[in-house]
Amino acid sequence: MRFTQPAYPTVYFSTLIWVRCPNCNMAAKVETNLGKLTIPEPQQHQSTLKCSGCGLIKTHNELWYGLYQGHLSIACGFCGSHLNYTTKPSKNIKTKAAKTCEVCNKEKEYALQWYKFKQDFAIDPYFGLDLYLQVNIKENVFWVYNIDHLKYLRHYVSSTLREGYGRHKYSLITNLPQWIKAAKNRELIVKKIRFFRK
Repeated sequence: MRFTQPAYPTVYFSTLIWVRCPNCNMAAKVETNLGKLTIPEPQQHQSTLKCSGCGLIKTHNELWYGLYQGHLSIACGFCGSHLNYTTKPSKNIKTKAAKTCEVCNKEKEYALQWYKFKQDFAIDPYFGLDLYLQVNIKENVFWVYNIDHLKYLRHYVSSTLREGYGRHKYSLITNLPQWIKAAKNRELIVKKIRFFRK
């Protein structure tokens, strides 16, 4: 089988994302007014979370359910040396953190700036919720946003000839982890993702 699909970025499939509802843990939908974009990070969008199971409705600017990461980049309050510190991803937000200067060895509390942590790719990028369509494969997580995303990746994984025309640094295929691209995992991945169709 030959893979000849266009080099879509992941955001192309993000107009509809299936997630786990934070209230009832059932399948819920995140719908976004992006259209079929081909840019990596849209600046303006409106996303809505809807769960038909419990009736929950939220917009993306109301709430972030995912992790946060705190950061500070500041001069030491004693000697003026530069301090740089980043917390581990967490849901517990603290306004300040004690940091010891590596130059003068004095400790002081500093205010942290907190940001949404989006590096965990098995979450939706608008609410930080766990994706509904994900499965563990060899200690890795295979995830998709929706059925169109699944069909695209299943076609790629199943293909024995994968053409590279039109690939770019934001291409979904370019950024796939090596374990998905490896031919030795083809049969296992295709078998594991069959349950998504149920």
